[in-house]
Amino acid sequence: MFNLLIVDDEPVIVDGLALLDWESLDINKVYKATSGIQAISVIKENRIDIVITDIRMPDMSGLELIELVNDETLRKFIILSGYAEFEYAKQAIQLSVCKYLLKPVSDNEIMDAVSDASQSIRNNRRFFVEIMDEMPLIEANMEVIPFDILYDKPQLIDLLNYGNWQEAEDKLKEIFQLLEVERYQSHEFLLQAYFMICNTFTHYSHKNGYFLTDIIGNQIQQMHEAAYNGSIHQLEKVALNIFEKIKTNFKKDPLNSHQPIVEQVNQYINKNIYRDISLQEVADHVYLHPAYLSKIYKAETGKSFSDFVFNRKMEEAAIRLRKSNEKVYKIASGIGYKDPSYFIKKFKEYHGVTPQEYRLYI
Repeated sequence: MFNLLIVDDEPVIVDGLALLDWESLDINKVYKATSGIQAISVIKENRIDIVITDIRMPDMSGLELIELVNDETLRKFIILSGYAEFEYAKQAIQLSVCKYLLKPVSDNEIMDAVSDASQSIRNNRRFFVEIMDEMPLIEANMEVIPFDILYDKPQLIDLLNYGNWQEAEDKLKEIFQLLEVERYQSHEFLLQAYFMICNTFTHYSHKNGYFLTDIIGNQIQQMHEAAYNGSIHQLEKVALNIFEKIKTNFKKDPLNSHQPIVEQVNQYINKNIYRDISLQEVADHVYLHPAYLSKIYKAETGKSFSDFVFNRKMEEAAIRLRKSNEKVYKIASGIGYKDPSYFIKKFKEYHGVTPQEYRLYI
């Protein structure tokens, strides 16, 4: 049995929806709220499984409500909206809303949406119960150790976000290789890997505006079954297949796909402009090999990494010369040059005049 909450700032809509034949869908109790604040209060005081909410309300939007109460439970959300705006739909996907219905909507459409939500909750509950019932007991003398590879940097989600597809695939394979090692041959470790991989794929898809099921279809169920059955090889096969589909769906033109990396690099340089910055240091920051980072940075910007760092330092020095009365040696030290003479030489190469002349003439 399930509990349903209906939220809309128009009481007539709330009352009308509450009169539908919810018992036929195993809905035990229907709660009503006419504001986001009231809805939050109802959710805090009661076990709510499914929430139907309007998107525009005076105190907060339905999306803001969902963000506030979208905790780690299996709760499902359905949005009723009179607005077919892309940004609303995109936010709804990112918040894992299961249905986005446009008004006017028929009673049957609403009932079908709630039916789908309740079936999804039912499947998830059954899955967790079956796993816990079947999970083998760990022997008393078995050493319990953390499965650190799942959380060691860079994590799988980091590699996906940076577009490092080959390293992400290698990370996946390494996870499954470790599951074959005797000390990790426990159903608990398999489930830990399953949940992390599944959450990573789902989060990455939502972040990019897609439901994971729109990309992989019912393969998520295959992952469930492999995890439940304790099959390392089957879970690896399905996970890698899903990974390939995600890569095919999201991998853009090679030039464009590296833009986020370049932006990360530039932000890091700007943040650390006051000291010496090495290619190795920045490569470690974005989880890339230095040679590879140098290559893609040049391809994206038309400049080498070292040229960009040098240019930024010279521009920063010029700003400080114009806007402050700092002595030249302090400005040099402030952008990572320990030798003022060398700084003066490089400044003149870039600006055509010495720092003193620049300050005098500009």
